[in-house]
Amino acid sequence: MAQNPFFLLGCSVLIVSSILLLAKCEKAQFLFKFFPEPLWCYFVSTLLSSWGILPQQSPFYGKMSQFILPGCLFLLLLGTDIPFLLRASKKALLAMVIGSIGILLGGAVTFGVMRLYPAWTEGFPLDALGKGWGSLAATWTGGSANMISVKEILQTPENVFSILILVDAIVAYSCMATLIYISQYQKRVDQWLGAENTEALKMVENSTVTKKIEMRFHKKMLVRSFLTICALALGALFSSIAVYLPSLGGAFNAATWTITLSMFLALFLSLTPARKLESLGASSTGNFLLYLLLTTIGARASFSALGSAPAFIVLGAVWLLIHWTILLIGGRLFRLPLGLLAISSQANVGGTVSAPIVAGIYREGLAPVGLILAILGNIFGVYLGLFMAKICNWLAIVL
Repeated sequence: MAQNPFFLLGCSVLIVSSILLLAKCEKAQFLFKFFPEPLWCYFVSTLLSSWGILPQQSPFYGKMSQFILPGCLFLLLLGTDIPFLLRASKKALLAMVIGSIGILLGGAVTFGVMRLYPAWTEGFPLDALGKGWGSLAATWTGGSANMISVKEILQTPENVFSILILVDAIVAYSCMATLIYISQYQKRVDQWLGAENTEALKMVENSTVTKKIEMRFHKKMLVRSFLTICALALGALFSSIAVYLPSLGGAFNAATWTITLSMFLALFLSLTPARKLESLGASSTGNFLLYLLLTTIGARASFSALGSAPAFIVLGAVWLLIHWTILLIGGRLFRLPLGLLAISSQANVGGTVSAPIVAGIYREGLAPVGLILAILGNIFGVYLGLFMAKICNWLAIVL
């Protein structure tokens, strides 16, 4: 029974549905104050596999990654408003680029520390750590779907990945809390940055528009079912095509081609009326599939490696400290206000859910800017994560 794919799929759906319903319950909000729904999906399945309810190894898990991941990315990017992206202020895009450079530099420095002081991460092969750092860079420049994409492309070991899931949750949410706290000191920081003139934020705010789209419940449910079927079919189709495409280096393999094809098609269709499917639940359906995928990844993990988590959490904190140092240097150099730097940071590290929240705290009307910068990260995060892994490979050789 435990190896039956229908049983495993039912367990995944039950775990995700229960967590999402619990997240809507007012009395259970304390459970999600510091740990978001994706983390619960991951660790509940890890707990069930450690109890023997779910198997730690099953061909079903590999098939889920093969078919669901490209379909998930397709649905998450289908609603991308590319004209909206192009209208974003140059200053907002500049802040996003600086933030991403800070993530890559922070990853390189902290990996160098692990290379020079192996006692910090004793028991983990350097190659596995490089793959893990690529996965973490992907989520800190694009989001959880990108993290899983890079994990599947590079075959990041489960014992490393399970720790980095925890690092992502603790360090990223601590960073978000810090950004919210320092929002009260905007004027003082802007004076130091030489950007006390709020005209820059007004220009960014005016360069984007907020769109309200009405949706009907019955149509929404019907379309979601249809989108799920189409996304899974596309995942199967792209996986079949990708095996015939040439490998370009170690990282650009069949898995990379599969993800690239699904992202390219989604962005192409976003320029057509198909983008209206976003109002009927395309991205929320993609998130549900992403959570299903997290349960299968969590089931393959083990709690045994979590004893090393404190060292990785410290390294993650140093990583984001370097990211913010680069942001502040760039902000002072280009006279970018703290609001834009905070939005850029949260768009990188947090993603599409939290970036608009932070943006709205810094200035009303900037929520769309946070969303569009986070979507930009979704598009490029996979490739930045793979680039981070390449940097780690190079550092492992030269240091």
